[in-house]
Amino acid sequence: MSPRASIAAAPVPFADNLRAAGLVALTMSLFAVSDTLVKTLFERLPVGQVMALRGLGITLLLLGFLWLRKRRLVLAHALDRVSLGRAVLEVAVAYAFFKSLELMPLADATVLLFAAPIIMTLAGSLFLGEQVGPRRWAAVLIGFAGVVLVAGPGNHDVGVAALLPLTAAFLVAGRDLITRFVPADHDSTTVALTTAVAVTIGGWLSWPLGGLDLAGHWLWPSAGEWLLIGVSAGLIGTAYNTVVVGYRLGEASFLAPFRYASIPLASLLSW
Repeated sequence: MSPRASIAAAPVPFADNLRAAGLVALTMSLFAVSDTLVKTLFERLPVGQVMALRGLGITLLLLGFLWLRKRRLVLAHALDRVSLGRAVLEVAVAYAFFKSLELMPLADATVLLFAAPIIMTLAGSLFLGEQVGPRRWAAVLIGFAGVVLVAGPGNHDVGVAALLPLTAAFLVAGRDLITRFVPADHDSTTVALTTAVAVTIGGWLSWPLGGLDLAGHWLWPSAGEWLLIGVSAGLIGTAYNTVVVGYRLGEASFLAPFRYASIPLASLLSW
C-alpha cells in the first residue's frame, strides 16, 4: 500500500486533531515573534547571514535537546527522503519570506503568506484524500478575511516583492503536507534537526546572491543583534518540533484554520 493510500484510509480521531491544532497555534505564535525579531535584524544584516547564524543556533539547541533526552541521533532518519524534502522546502520558505520582510512591511508580507491555509486545505483534499466539508472551508476563508481585515495591508504598491510571500505560502503548504509522510518511528527532533542544518547551509550558500554586504564583507553582529539571533533560534527550534508533531498527528485540512491563531499577536507585534 502506498503512503498516500495509508494516510487517506486512516481517519484521525477528533481528540488528536484538537491536540494537533493546539501545537499548530503555538507554532504560528512562535513564528510570529521570530518574524518580528528578524525583520529588525534585516535593517542592517543581510538575509543569508541571518539564515546561517540563526540556523546554526537552532542546530546546536536541537543537538543539546537530543542529548538532554538521551536520544541517539539516527543518521538514516535524519537523511530520510521525506525529512530531506521538508528541509529543502524550508530553506526556500526561509529565503523567500525573509527577503519579503526585508522589502515589504510586515503586515503586507503576513497577509500574503496566510494564503497557505487555503492552499493546504485544497491540497489535503486532492492529494491526501481528506474530507473537506463546508465548515472547514468556511473556517479557512473566514480566517483569511480576518487576516486582511486585522493586519490591514498598506495601500502602497509593493510590486514584484509580493511574489515572495506568495511563493513562500505555496512552499509552506507543501512542507506541512509532506510532514504527514514522516515515518512514525522517526523522532520529531531529528526531523527538525535536518531542517535546521539545511537552513544553515542554505544561508551560507545564498551569500553570492546577496548574503553579504555590497562590499562583499561579513557584517559582524552587535551584542543586541546576537541576542535577537539567539532568541529567534530558540523560538524557531521549538517551532520546528511542534510543527512536525502537529502535522504528523492531525489532518492538514482540519489544522489549516488554526494557522490564523497568531493573528492578534502578529498584529500587535507589527504595530
